[in-house]
Amino acid sequence: MEVYKYQVEPFSEDHTGRLSWGVLGNTLLRVAEHSAIRHGFGYDTMHSAGKAWVLSRLLIEMPRMPRMGEAYHVSTWVARIYRQFTDRLFTISDSNGQVLGHAISVWALIDINTRQPVGLSEYPNPGFHAAMDTGTIPLTGFTRPKTAPDAPCRTLNIVPSDLDINGHVNSIRYLQMATDSIYNIYGLDINACRPRRVEMTYVAETFYGDSLTVRAEAKSPGGEYHALLTRSDGTAAARAVAFFN
Repeated sequence: MEVYKYQVEPFSEDHTGRLSWGVLGNTLLRVAEHSAIRHGFGYDTMHSAGKAWVLSRLLIEMPRMPRMGEAYHVSTWVARIYRQFTDRLFTISDSNGQVLGHAISVWALIDINTRQPVGLSEYPNPGFHAAMDTGTIPLTGFTRPKTAPDAPCRTLNIVPSDLDINGHVNSIRYLQMATDSIYNIYGLDINACRPRRVEMTYVAETFYGDSLTVRAEAKSPGGEYHALLTRSDGTAAARAVAFFN
């Protein structure tokens, strides 16, 4: 288990003065990469071997988000390796060790040329297992997202700032598109209502020049929302479940 220390710096906060979901999400992905590098299976190492990590699912639950100027620590470890997937867990705490929230990420290793997953149990890298820890976190599992085909929607064009180093939409941008669309579609009060837990399931890549239609359904108005993000060809790109305070 490794611990990485951060602070809510200027321009990393949202309009309420709390760490923004976008910065938190990208920080978790950055921590995952730092940990992977430490154990010998980071981006550059895997890319040179013709492999790449793909984020399959992400769940973040933050009962309290740190505020401007506040220090926060992110602990991470690999909890499980199974077939083509590995689970990486996170605990986010303040500088006094008080837990602020937790996260679960599910990753797959794919062959860059075939775009097919690689069986992790057969891949000869002891670093995978060296990164494992027996620690657990008190999170319930992923919700099964279900969005009605006639649920209200909005359409977004993909712009260059949406893209990551691989040339497709950044994983955390999908999360932001989903939660922003829920605010927009349902007219939620941005000061009184904020996400507490967000779950993402990633299905297909989206590229510059395409568009995404975000269809959102209120399962419990002001509380639970499900969203489906589809490309212009009708293919599902991502699914989201968001719980608001």
